[in-house]
Amino acid sequence: MKIGFIGCGVISGAHLEGLKKLKDENKLTFQLTAVCDLKVGRAEAFAAEVDRQLGFRPEVYTEYRQMLEKGGLDAVSVLLDHDLHHTVTEDCFSAGIHVQMQKPLAISPSFGRKMLADAKKFNKVLTLSEPSVLGAGNVAMARAVKAGLIGDVYMIMDYATVTLGRSFFAGTAWRHMKGRAGAGWINDHGVHRTHFFTEVNGPIQEVFSYTRIFEKELNDGETTIHPTGEDTSVTVFRFENGGLGHWMCSTAAHGEKTDGVWIYGSKGCLRPGQHVTLEDKSIVTHSEIIQRYAPEVVENPFAHSYMELWEAIAEQKQPISSAERGLEALGVVFAALESGHTGQPVNVQSIIQGDKHAYEDTVLAEMKSARS
Repeated sequence: MKIGFIGCGVISGAHLEGLKKLKDENKLTFQLTAVCDLKVGRAEAFAAEVDRQLGFRPEVYTEYRQMLEKGGLDAVSVLLDHDLHHTVTEDCFSAGIHVQMQKPLAISPSFGRKMLADAKKFNKVLTLSEPSVLGAGNVAMARAVKAGLIGDVYMIMDYATVTLGRSFFAGTAWRHMKGRAGAGWINDHGVHRTHFFTEVNGPIQEVFSYTRIFEKELNDGETTIHPTGEDTSVTVFRFENGGLGHWMCSTAAHGEKTDGVWIYGSKGCLRPGQHVTLEDKSIVTHSEIIQRYAPEVVENPFAHSYMELWEAIAEQKQPISSAERGLEALGVVFAALESGHTGQPVNVQSIIQGDKHAYEDTVLAEMKSARS
């Protein structure tokens, strides 16, 4: 099948690496025949890199609707700012083209629901490229927990703080503005975590969160902004199966960052990407977990995402990283934001279904103001 990329920014390199891995392993799914970016120089440079790695040069476009019309594509991977996801997806579907979306699924839950409805309306596939649940390592960890390797999950603890020095995350100012990104780092990075939490231990029922903007001004040496998206959130949550969680996201750390996830069960502790320590102090290494639980799964998460997209289109196979699961992960993020906004615990389903949306209303208002 033929695929195009809409957006040739930093993340496009990881997606190209995924396609290269599939080619190297003779798992041919998609041929990257077209790329699009508003900056023609960036698109041309990326096309040259595609040629170097895959052996052919894709067509270059600067207007994605023109690419949809003339590119002869079966699918596209959308690698754009969060506030553009729902609009571009609808355009792709109406052009008869399937979509793989870069996380988060949408800027906010209401637009995520629209994207799912549009996929059904146009009878097209919509998958999510979510590396936190794809690839042999992540699939193996989820399977291991579900198989009972560490027993019943009691607690999940996640601490993720970044030292930006009052500059921009990933060098992009828009990630700090909720009218473009949906929130601060809790939506950009945090949705990775919520997707992983729910994949490992099932639905999260309720959350309570405190959120703040500590850094009122950011500057990258050229541009100064005043963030509207939260730079810090401290959240507790409860799974439907009774497990508890403690989760912190922040881009406002100074001096020293923290990064770690601990999953505690009745029989042991899983450190994602590292090992399992069981009650008798024996260690099961990450490589052993992969060999035991996911030996058949491709290692690279982005390669896996393209296999999932291809199988969903060609075989109607349900993907692990589905749009529905992406909406669930987004719902947990916005439940935390809603809680921080209202000062009350929030049921995740009330966010996913649209019954509560006080925080989301502030996102939509900022979107509308920015575009006017």
